[in-house]
Amino acid sequence: MDEQPDREELERLIKKMMESGQLDPEDLAKVAGFSVDPSMLSNLFGQVSAMTGEPGEPVDWKMALSQALSLAKKDQREAAPSLRAEVDNAFDMARLWLSEVTDFANSNSPKILSRTLWAQEAMPLFRELSEPIANSMAVALSENLGNSLPPELSEMMGPAKNFIGNAGASIFAMQLGQAIGKLSGEVLVGGEIGIPLTDRPGVITQNLESYLKDLEVSKSEVLIFLAARELAISSLFSQSGWLRDQIVTQVREFAAGLTVDLSGIEDIVQKIDPANPGSMEQIIEASAMVSPRTPEQDKALGRIELSLALIEGWADATALEATKRLPSILMVFELYNRHRATSRASAKTFEALLGLELRPRLRREATTMWQSVFDQLGKQSSDSLWSHPDQLPSAEEIQTPAALIARIQNSGDDFEDQLKKFLSE
Repeated sequence: MDEQPDREELERLIKKMMESGQLDPEDLAKVAGFSVDPSMLSNLFGQVSAMTGEPGEPVDWKMALSQALSLAKKDQREAAPSLRAEVDNAFDMARLWLSEVTDFANSNSPKILSRTLWAQEAMPLFRELSEPIANSMAVALSENLGNSLPPELSEMMGPAKNFIGNAGASIFAMQLGQAIGKLSGEVLVGGEIGIPLTDRPGVITQNLESYLKDLEVSKSEVLIFLAARELAISSLFSQSGWLRDQIVTQVREFAAGLTVDLSGIEDIVQKIDPANPGSMEQIIEASAMVSPRTPEQDKALGRIELSLALIEGWADATALEATKRLPSILMVFELYNRHRATSRASAKTFEALLGLELRPRLRREATTMWQSVFDQLGKQSSDSLWSHPDQLPSAEEIQTPAALIARIQNSGDDFEDQLKKFLSE
């Protein structure tokens, strides 16, 4: 960044912009302290202007969806019709076996999804999760620019500040659209990222067909396990209505501490090739305008990671318990873990949203913890922990399942003691 212009220069530049009613790229570069080629900045203005939303709406979510659908439809095709019948049969079997290990029920039939349909149905939740971050980014960018000016001039910079804010938020939305579009070609089921993205259990048949093609295990066993896991995820969120809101709240807590470094915009501008209209899209993934996280944000990210690990761990453990009679279930589960490690669907999602790199190890440890609960206490105890956020296992209890089991047992003893006391009165 260059040194900021003096007060008189700032007044002159701002007065010029106000009189003309336009933001001159070169002038704005001077005001913001950018040392960039004005032609490049002008190109950025042109590309970003098309991405910014309506007044009061920093992000053009239609543009984000369009970006996602554009990537999703590449190489899209229909799966073999016979796969639909196999999926239906797998869900019927999985639903029956799940009833033996959890009281959380889901009677919905599976939703057969194309890649584009998955992207379209996933967007509302992604928007809900990312909107606080995009809005915070817009505010942070505007305030960052405003803080570089004298107070009496900051108000006059309203148009410039709004433009910079909207540009940052829209770049974020474009990045999100690209992430969703790429994920559409990798996920197998609707709840693969740990949160249901469709209104009922879903299967992306094209991706599933490709996944099944080269596996050296029974196709039916794979389908039953995936159906059991998808039904488990869906039923968990249906039963625990507070769970979705909790994750959204945790994301908002993270977004509240968002700060932005304007030098990130300068880096973006310098990478743009004015002769290549597509250059903007090429650098979106590499854009970095968000400053290093604060300790409070690290704590918020820890809470998000814990929630997702508990959800995915429970879904894995529940599906394994329900399908343990399948001869090759351990191999099926290992192959699915390899798929997740390769596609990194959940990790990519939250990296795009939060810069959070989810730890597979924590999910595996959570799975082991839930399995211990199933083995020692049964399904009622497992289900009961989802009755309220305060009942959920802590990070420490994931590491030491014995402590969680002891807590559950002591809680049951306390209830029995209170009941006996009540009846004796």
